[in-house]
Amino acid sequence: MTRLIILRGYPGSGKTTIGKLLAADRIGNFIDHNAILTFLARTTGDDEGIYDEIATLELAMCRKLLSEGKDVIVARGFSSLASLQAYENMAQTLYVPITIFRLDVSTAELMSRVQSPERQLGFNPTTSETQAQDWMTRHPIENHPDEITVDNERAISDVIAHLKTVLYSQ
Repeated sequence: MTRLIILRGYPGSGKTTIGKLLAADRIGNFIDHNAILTFLARTTGDDEGIYDEIATLELAMCRKLLSEGKDVIVARGFSSLASLQAYENMAQTLYVPITIFRLDVSTAELMSRVQSPERQLGFNPTTSETQAQDWMTRHPIENHPDEITVDNERAISDVIAHLKTVLYSQ
């Protein structure tokens, strides 16, 4: 069964890490919003001024893979319900089930994660406590009625096992 998996949450909540691990377990093809800049455009920094264009490319990639019968994992903040709407519409049009996971992490843990040395290595526009606080203030995450909230402060193996259990039970 083809499916769309959305990972949403604040910077540092573990979206990219979880997405990569699920893809490594062959759960789906991982589309990472941040990696589009890093690997396709060969640039780093933030997506200020080109966010919508990147989102359009991400959506096109997702539609292509889903229409080929492939499972897709998309990781992005998706703070507003409106930002999820295009994906929900696409899934409905393609008759593909969608599962939305919201990765929940305490503010203290988020602040620790965004400043980690590993995060400094890749494309991560949010690498300081100030940037994270600013992002959270400008983009409060709206609750989605069908999302599954996941405590992502547990051991990563437990989180992956939990997500797989949910996905396999659908």
